[in-house]
Amino acid sequence: MKKFYLISAALLVSGIVLAYEMNTLIDSPTAGILQKGEAEISGKLYKNNGLIIGAKVGLFPRFMFGVNYGAEEVVGNKTPKWHDRVEFNAKLRIIDETSQMPAIALGYDSQGHGNYHEGEKRYDIKSKGIFATASKNYFFLGNLGFHFGANYSLETEDGDEGINLFSGLDKTIGDMIVVVVEYDAAWNDNVSTTVNGRGYLNASFDVHFSEDLILKLSFYDLFQNRDDTQGSDRTLTLLYNMTF
Repeated sequence: MKKFYLISAALLVSGIVLAYEMNTLIDSPTAGILQKGEAEISGKLYKNNGLIIGAKVGLFPRFMFGVNYGAEEVVGNKTPKWHDRVEFNAKLRIIDETSQMPAIALGYDSQGHGNYHEGEKRYDIKSKGIFATASKNYFFLGNLGFHFGANYSLETEDGDEGINLFSGLDKTIGDMIVVVVEYDAAWNDNVSTTVNGRGYLNASFDVHFSEDLILKLSFYDLFQNRDDTQGSDRTLTLLYNMTF
């Protein structure tokens, strides 16, 4: 009887991770969406005491919408540098995943990563802008998901534009941990003197405390594509999911 309770508890906890559909890896969108009546609240801490607060909601069975707003120097004794605009994101899943075919979604996301540079009207790592993405999941000692997409960022004031590619994967480890890796080729960000043309490799460890609460410890730019990155650009994100 005691073994039965232990096994039941383990299955219940593992179900927390397996039941969660990722709508974003770290910054790269997946084909996963919030269903109608689902919502996600996020708070992201990043360099220079930056904070971005975001909210996403599933408005229809295949469509989700979200907003973000933030500032640098939020913590400390300096005047906060509030961003000049609110950022938006939206996603429509046009094909659901099957045993043979990946899910496919189209969307838009104007939120980049890091500091916002008013002169060039861009973030340290550009937003995805308009994108198409595909996702396919497999059961291999837990969930193993593969994701691939293309995007066109609207942050083009620096004169560097064009179609870009991104990819990534997520893997559950045990009952509560998800390891995430993504790569942004950054074809639309390789002419500036502050970047090295290596693209952006990001990774994160996601801790699922429950069905509703997730903590992401993320490491951006592991290839040190930007000259101002030493080791990695570390961030902390808290996600809270709810239904209404």
